[in-house]
Amino acid sequence: MANQGVYTGALAIIKVKGTAVGLMKNISINEDEERVSIYGLGTIIPSEAPVVRWAGTLTCSFWEIGYAESGIPGAIRRDVGVGNTTSQIASGINTPNFEDQLVLDSDGVEVDIFKKGEDVIDPSTGLINPKAVPYAIVGRCLIKSDNVTIDEGQPSGRSQTFVYLDPVVYTPGTVA
Repeated sequence: MANQGVYTGALAIIKVKGTAVGLMKNISINEDEERVSIYGLGTIIPSEAPVVRWAGTLTCSFWEIGYAESGIPGAIRRDVGVGNTTSQIASGINTPNFEDQLVLDSDGVEVDIFKKGEDVIDPSTGLINPKAVPYAIVGRCLIKSDNVTIDEGQPSGRSQTFVYLDPVVYTPGTVA
């Protein structure tokens, strides 16, 4: 395998539903495996440590440009009308609302991370034609928190945290 160098943010492309997500500052994927020690009779030394729980979280932050324009598209539906926050069942009004959109979302969003790779160099111009190579696909990301930070004299930011239900897996040879 050739030396490909360090994977930097300039090489990353983040897509949701096939559309690149702009103004993202960073993304962090964390998988946590919990193990329990199993002990034999008459010893304090564990003989095994099987996995009993797996959890995945994804955190990303963005430069804030507008409340409706920032963040992962479709992660949290706020386009349901001003003040319309209570459930249709609770309010007796048959209109889309914030509570039902959030509570009934069991699919979440899929976040696709690609790495820019060199495809071919055009011999007539010498320009590189980049290709997007899959790096990681994070499926069924369900919003956990959505935060906006506005500081005096600093660029505004937004951060979102998700739990995701599908472990990141790959087939050798298909990811960077």
